[in-house]
Amino acid sequence: MLDATSLEVYRYAVGHPGWTRAEASEALGLTLRRIEAAIGELSDRRLLSPEAGRPEGLVAVSPDVALADLVDADERSLQDLKARISTQRRELSSLLPTFLEARKSVLASTSVETLEDPHLIHRVLIDYGRDVTEKVYIAQPGQGSTADVHEESIRKDLELLGNGVRRRTLYDTSLRDHVPTRRAVEAIVVGGGEFGVLPFIPLRILIFDEKLALVGRQLTREDKAALVIRDASLINIFTLLFEVAWEISESFLAPQRVESPLNSLQRSIIQGLANGLSDESIARRLDINVRTCRRHIAWMLDTLHAESRFQAALKARDAGWV
Repeated sequence: MLDATSLEVYRYAVGHPGWTRAEASEALGLTLRRIEAAIGELSDRRLLSPEAGRPEGLVAVSPDVALADLVDADERSLQDLKARISTQRRELSSLLPTFLEARKSVLASTSVETLEDPHLIHRVLIDYGRDVTEKVYIAQPGQGSTADVHEESIRKDLELLGNGVRRRTLYDTSLRDHVPTRRAVEAIVVGGGEFGVLPFIPLRILIFDEKLALVGRQLTREDKAALVIRDASLINIFTLLFEVAWEISESFLAPQRVESPLNSLQRSIIQGLANGLSDESIARRLDINVRTCRRHIAWMLDTLHAESRFQAALKARDAGWV
C-alpha cells in the first residue's frame, strides 16, 4: 500500500498535469527529499510518467493503465504456460484409453500378474470395483485408514450396496478401538455392509465376484505390490479361505459380552456341538453318561432359544459364553 505522503503526492499529480518537484514541495509543504521518495514509490508502480517534451514535468497515470503496464508481461507468460499445460494434458490424456485397454488385455491373458506400481493397483481396483455385480470380499490387516480415506470409501460402498452387491470385510480385532474405522463401519452397516474381526489377519485380499482377486505380496512390511489373479480356480480357493475365516470371525459391532452362565462341563459340551460331535461322542470324551449329556444340551437349547445343536453353539459363541 502507498504511504500517506505518496498518496498525497499522487492526488496532487492527478490535479496538476506537468507539475514539477519544486511546485509540489511548495504546494504541499513537503521537503524535496520526501517528494523525491514519493515519486520513487509512484514511479515503481507506473503511476507517474514524464511529460512529453518536458522531462522535468510529471503526469499522473490512471491505476488501470499502470496495472496493465505492470502485469502485461507476466500475464502473457502465464497465458503461454497455461496453453503449454493444456496441450500436454490433452496429449497425455489421449493415451490413457490405449494404456488401460492394453493393460486389460495383459490381465485377461495372464492368470497371475504382479503389479508393483501403487497407482496402477489403485486403477485396477477402480476399474473392477465399478463393474462388480455380486460381491466384494475384503480382508484388511494392519492399522486403520484416516477419516478422509474412510469418507470416500463410505460413499462408494453405499453405492455398491444400493446396487445389491454383498460387501463383507474382515478387520483386525484391534481396529474396534480405531475411531475413524468404527464410524465408517457404523455408516456402512446401515446400508447392509457386513464387518467381522479376527485376532490376526494374515493376508490383504480383495475379491470381486468371480472375476478378480488382488492379494498383497507382502515380501516385507513395506512391500506394496499386489498379485492380480484372474484364474477362476485360484479365485475360488481364496473365496473359500475368506468364507472359512468369516465363519469363525466375530461381528465388528458385537455387543459387549456378558458373563457366561455355563459351567466348565457345559462349555465343553457346547464346544463338542460346535465341532459336530454326536451326543455319544461328547459323553465319552467327557466321561459322563449320554442321558446327562442330553439333559445339559436340552437346557442350553432352551436357554439360548436355539432350534438346533449347531445354532446353539453359534449363539453361545456370539454371546461370549465360550
